[in-house]
Amino acid sequence: MHPLQDILDPITREELRRIGITAGQHALDVGAGAGSIAASLCDLVGPAGKVTAIDIDTSLLNPSGILDVYQRDLRTQPLPVDAGSVDVAVARCLLEHLPNRRALLQEMITTLRPGGWLILGEIVYAPVIAHAPRTADSDLIVHVVHGILDVLSANGVDLHWGDKTPAILTTNGLEQVRTRWTAETWTGGSPGCRLLADNARQLHHKLLHEGLTHTDLDHFAVLMTDPAVLVRGYQFASTTARKPAAMALPGQPSGLPHDHGTTVIAPPSPRPNPPAGDSFPGAVYARRTHRERRPDDARSGQHGMPVDESSDMYVRGERVARSARHH
Repeated sequence: MHPLQDILDPITREELRRIGITAGQHALDVGAGAGSIAASLCDLVGPAGKVTAIDIDTSLLNPSGILDVYQRDLRTQPLPVDAGSVDVAVARCLLEHLPNRRALLQEMITTLRPGGWLILGEIVYAPVIAHAPRTADSDLIVHVVHGILDVLSANGVDLHWGDKTPAILTTNGLEQVRTRWTAETWTGGSPGCRLLADNARQLHHKLLHEGLTHTDLDHFAVLMTDPAVLVRGYQFASTTARKPAAMALPGQPSGLPHDHGTTVIAPPSPRPNPPAGDSFPGAVYARRTHRERRPDDARSGQHGMPVDESSDMYVRGERVARSARHH
């Protein structure tokens, strides 16, 4: 299992348990990757149900009597399901990567039956905190992880999309909107630190433009195996929302989700450093914000976190470093 699956699958499975999927339902997994969540959905809906899994690369998905698999480039191709036919639609680490994220979100909402559920999850920006035996190593970890986030942003990933999602869903008429933000401490050698090492390796050449050297990045890889290292991991925003039994959006034309109510939402700023005594000893806290990009700067990848355009690698819970990936 890829490290990001180890980290995120328990969160997504808990959301599936909480909303109460039942046998015989139709589930949709958008950006299904290697199919770990699709497999969970198959178990939940049973032989009387159906799961539709969609990805641009379906080589790791195996159709079955329950699971239908479709290859789609979601930037340009529609979802292969009928409107009003889906009981639960899942998309994880996907929408923030796509330039047409709003249109695809609207399409997912349209596929839901009245009373159907959305489960969405995204990596979101948060300050970086690191501890290592040497202060210089703590500084290096913060620098590299911030560099990863900056490279993602520079390539069109909206690292605030997961924070904006609940307001967008609410203002577009969905009910029972609930977001849970999760971030944990990752120890050297853990799945989380292996993920950071993978990310830095795959973005190696781009990180050289973030003030880092080959030696820095080689040393970072070693630090990610050191059990004396602690890092505040990526923050994950998991949102669930339900389509009303009779969805009425007064005054709103059909089309893209609108977010007139979200104008009060500003991109989050890094949290201030905690007062003395509130941090673990030797910790280094992020001291700069991640760089935001204008929408017209965006160059998007699909279905993964992060995207390395030069090497065609997507780091997502379900896929990593497969060839012929980029499109």
